[in-house]
Amino acid sequence: MKAKDYRAIAWENVRANLVPAILAGLIAMYLGGLLTSSNPAITFKWEGEQISLPNLLMWPINVLSLGTILGIVQFVVGGVVREGYCGFLLKQHDGKSTDIQDLFSWFGNFSKGFILYLLEGLYIILWSLLLVIPGIIAAYRYAMAPFILAENPDMTPSEAIDASKEMMDGHKWELFCLDFSFIGWNILNSFTLGLGSLVLNPYMNAAHTAFYRELKPAEKETIVDAPDFSITAGPSASERVSPTEEDLMNELLDAESELAPSAPDDDEYIPGAEKLS
Repeated sequence: MKAKDYRAIAWENVRANLVPAILAGLIAMYLGGLLTSSNPAITFKWEGEQISLPNLLMWPINVLSLGTILGIVQFVVGGVVREGYCGFLLKQHDGKSTDIQDLFSWFGNFSKGFILYLLEGLYIILWSLLLVIPGIIAAYRYAMAPFILAENPDMTPSEAIDASKEMMDGHKWELFCLDFSFIGWNILNSFTLGLGSLVLNPYMNAAHTAFYRELKPAEKETIVDAPDFSITAGPSASERVSPTEEDLMNELLDAESELAPSAPDDDEYIPGAEKLS
């Protein structure tokens, strides 16, 4: 499929689930659990300070000077929230019922979500030390790992990364083109003072979900037919065939012939027959 096809699927999924999608995206954004996010490059100055538009939604935190604390919180719980958000997105894409609580469903498996988040970031940073392009390639190489782990919680983070590398072999350019196709939306979002991110972030993340589902279709649920324990009734009294009088006479004659002694053959010797002759 092309980028426009993924976007069309994503928009239909978001529009059918608009309020929960926006709310889940907003929570995931604050807690660092987004897979991808809008990033307008336009900035402006207000009261002598340069403000980046993507951070406008974070103004309550910035005003309270809690940005550092929020960064620490995002680092600690971001990976776990991201796994829950992947579960939410997959349910949304597959037409299943979603719940905001899905975002926190991975807190019982905290270590895997956190380690995957940490390993991805570490690998991308190490590749970026060579050049920018190897870091970008690495980011796309590991892009499907959160989805893979969300659907396979028994995997280790390293196994999820390896599976993503194998899955994205030959598909990294396709995902890059999908992300690049949102550039127009990101530019428009810049003129909304970042408020467009409320819809754009769920839209972009839903597109990534559609991309993953194209590479890894959902497993169909096997429906097993229940065994039939019903007892088949025999023929009714009206359906039973009553024996005729002729059948009864034949049965009596057959029984009588079996009980009657058979006549001896002419050559058979019978003791005492000389006296009778």
